[in-house]
Amino acid sequence: MFRLMRNTHLILGLVFFFFAFIFAASSLRIIYRPWLPEDRQNQEQTIQIDAAKATSPRALALELMRNHDLSGDLRQVNESDGVMKFRIARPGTNAAVEYVPGSSEVKINTQRWGWQEMLVQLHVNHGFHHDFLPASAWALLSLLGSIALLLMGAIGIYLWFCLNEDRLIGSVLLVFGLVYGLTSLIWSRMV
Repeated sequence: MFRLMRNTHLILGLVFFFFAFIFAASSLRIIYRPWLPEDRQNQEQTIQIDAAKATSPRALALELMRNHDLSGDLRQVNESDGVMKFRIARPGTNAAVEYVPGSSEVKINTQRWGWQEMLVQLHVNHGFHHDFLPASAWALLSLLGSIALLLMGAIGIYLWFCLNEDRLIGSVLLVFGLVYGLTSLIWSRMV
């Protein structure tokens, strides 16, 4: 049993190291964002469309995704004062769309971020209900990675408990890790 658990722990660690690294790197970006330079590019454009294909925000978004090189999730749909506004977003790119129903022009303001901010957007991506398939796939992989990390922790405690000579130092490290983690969690919620 010890050998099976050790091999499972090793394999899970190797497979899901990539996800743990992405979340660690993006956490550093989130924490130290004010000190790091922002890498963002803005691009404004006006494109011509067939007004008959823009009967609703979803229809217009699909038209823009099919024929005008936009991709992502449809978000923040708003129709007020005769203007249809929405965003087409994916990690690293956000396109704000404005359209006056019946016209043939669509204004698009596209923001593109560097790789660090894209990691942050992957970090905060949540849920499985995305129009953008890679975002749903990332959500599934994140869930599997989280489960694997929890399983690795449980297996690690089992392996540590099986080694009698390492129980004292393991106990100290386990208690320190729990106290540190809980203190950080409580402190971050209070501030």
